[in-house]
Amino acid sequence: MLSESHSKKQQPHNGSRLPAESEARSERALSTEPKSEQSPNPVVLDWPFFAKLSTPGENAAYSLHDGSLAFIDCDANADRVWGLAPGQAKATSLSLLVNDGPALKSWLVNLDPAAASHEFRVALGAPGSAGQALLLKAFPIYISTDAEQTRIVLKAVQTSDSPSSAKAFPVNLNLSSTHAFDGRFKTASVSWAELLGINIEQFKDLNISEIVVPTDAERLENFLKDAQQAHSVKSCIIRFQAKSDRIKSILLSARRDASQTKLVIEAKNMTVEGNNPAMDLLKTSVELVKESVLLLMKVGPSFRICYANRAFEHMTGYRYSRVAGSSLACLHGPKTNARAILDIEESLQEQKEHNGNLLLYRKSGDAFWANADLIPLRDDTGSANYFAVILEDATEVRTVSDELAKKNDELQKALSDLKETQKNLIQQESLRALGQMASGIAHDFNNLLAPILGFSELLLTVPKTMQDKGKLTSYLKKIQVAAQDGAAVVSRLREFYRSQNSPEEFIQILPDELLWQVKELTRHRWKNQAEAKGLNIHFKMSMSSGRPIMGNEPELRQVFTNLIINAVDAMARDGDITVGVSDRDERVRIEIADSGCGMNEETRRKCLEPFYTTKGKLGTGLGLSIVFGVVQRHHGTFNIESKEGIGTRIIMEFPAVKAEKKEETHVSATGETKSLRIMLVDDEEVLLEVISELLASGGHTVDIYGDPNSAIDAFQDKTYDLVITDRAMPLMSGDQLAAAIKRVAPHTPIYMITGFGDLIKDSGEKPEYIDEVLGKPVPLDVLNRKLAELASKK
Repeated sequence: MLSESHSKKQQPHNGSRLPAESEARSERALSTEPKSEQSPNPVVLDWPFFAKLSTPGENAAYSLHDGSLAFIDCDANADRVWGLAPGQAKATSLSLLVNDGPALKSWLVNLDPAAASHEFRVALGAPGSAGQALLLKAFPIYISTDAEQTRIVLKAVQTSDSPSSAKAFPVNLNLSSTHAFDGRFKTASVSWAELLGINIEQFKDLNISEIVVPTDAERLENFLKDAQQAHSVKSCIIRFQAKSDRIKSILLSARRDASQTKLVIEAKNMTVEGNNPAMDLLKTSVELVKESVLLLMKVGPSFRICYANRAFEHMTGYRYSRVAGSSLACLHGPKTNARAILDIEESLQEQKEHNGNLLLYRKSGDAFWANADLIPLRDDTGSANYFAVILEDATEVRTVSDELAKKNDELQKALSDLKETQKNLIQQESLRALGQMASGIAHDFNNLLAPILGFSELLLTVPKTMQDKGKLTSYLKKIQVAAQDGAAVVSRLREFYRSQNSPEEFIQILPDELLWQVKELTRHRWKNQAEAKGLNIHFKMSMSSGRPIMGNEPELRQVFTNLIINAVDAMARDGDITVGVSDRDERVRIEIADSGCGMNEETRRKCLEPFYTTKGKLGTGLGLSIVFGVVQRHHGTFNIESKEGIGTRIIMEFPAVKAEKKEETHVSATGETKSLRIMLVDDEEVLLEVISELLASGGHTVDIYGDPNSAIDAFQDKTYDLVITDRAMPLMSGDQLAAAIKRVAPHTPIYMITGFGDLIKDSGEKPEYIDEVLGKPVPLDVLNRKLAELASKK
């Protein structure tokens, strides 16, 4: 029987725990005294009534519960009596605190009047409370089929055979105090007095050194000195003398306050008590680790904080008493990632491990990144009503990671800009070289036009020349050769506008063939312009390697062109330019040497630097630096040997590769070429006449059209083996004409002969409805070969 000094044992009204008058409202006070007509003002038993019965410090506690056993409210003794940390009772449930929750619930909501008069003995099952028992007495206020509407007052009394001081984990209290730098107490929390058994008033005149165990006095003195001088929290375990000659081991954490005038100490009891040493050892170990450790306890559908160690308090600025009973949401803030919160909540509900990184907030409002590990602590049934949470401050690592990511993005952008700049510089160098070649190209064209104009005028103005077949043939051949040479000049010029949109796509290149092209491309500089200045330059070629290299042909052509132009510019008198290709083990060596003025040592060292030039306003200073960059991109080496007054030698080496075997296709001769019926469409009458005559000379039937629309109309009534069209025409382009014809006769081959032929091929363009692209002027032998290939398939 419970001892109750405030009232006698009372029976429910009308022999039932459910008053009739309470049916009209969800919650109404129920008197446990029989109704008496002689009592005009009966005592109404509701929660405020029971709350006033509580006496601080006694071994009994009153609490208010709903039908699911959750705490609705409680008095000041409840945390201690139920073995909980301060403030924790209101955030938990009876079912999590006792060993047999179902039996307790069955007793608590039992409507049998006899059950209400019986006490119920319960053993606590929370961590750190093993073996503690309580005697319970129930006072039903309102019983409903809805558990949330039910209200029951419970009185719990600690039994004499259980440790009255036992508490749920953690068993230590926060000890807080402030001190003068010499150790004198300025303020102290009540927990100091409770732990050491000293009256709280005595702390006003007490120095912390007066209560330390003598053997730890020097340790305490050094600790206080360190704390005064340090800019961070200092920690140390010191032993203190308590009442009844008991020794308490206390973990002190000290720092200077904001005003720098006193020490602030936060301490925790680390003493291993005799009644539960295993739990105390565990508690001490957790307090000493550097990681922040939390324990979460399941309260209804959610998990609440039921323990936090010293490292957590230092990390977040929250005292454990401040967060006890709260969820992890107390550490969330405006920028905490919602997905990370949901992941943690899912892990708690599904009782599984979780680790992640999320942004949390300190008490000060400052955000910090934390690595969070959640570990379920399961009972013998496999259920996890507790979780251990380990938090590690990852702010510095995350900041460094974010900074590295930012720098990486900046480097990627810088690299992209650099590549674009390099591409533009190469294009500028190409244009500069093209500009330098312009006068030489004009000279070449004028030389080529001279025999064409001269011989054609002779034939037109001197009729008797037409009668001399020998002279006629000679003049016509010279005109033909000059025209072909003019086409070759245009072809060489084309190399400077060839597309470079895929410089990383290397192909096999024969250096000797490429250098022969470069020799012809630069002929105007080392021959024509040099001779105009009175210089005789001998161009020598020495080719002893037939192995290919991998590279981008336009870029390498530009490299060799620039080097030869530089060699010509370095020669102020007659001399030689020597180009050589040779094998060096697994590499191909290319040397370009001149007998010019050479360079001194300073110039040789600086010549590869961007914008360094010895040509004054005539040079950009980018030529050799770009050349060097291109060679490096081709995995090559670049060296310069030079002596002032003797000359310069450029030595480049590139990795050699195995030559690819190219299959050659041949058109087998089967006698005379079959005659084809050809539609020829071009808006230029002269070209229509010339090409039609060439085709007719091969035995083909040719219908000519100067208007694409007329050609389409004619195609409706006639059948053709081949359609040849120009590309650029008024009213309708060659591509549009081809599309219209393919819709009518999809198997009819269509050839395009255009002045854009080389440009189309070099750009990789493939006109959709065109079967073959030929560039103007198309040589007769090339045209006949294509026609023969087509006729052989008929």
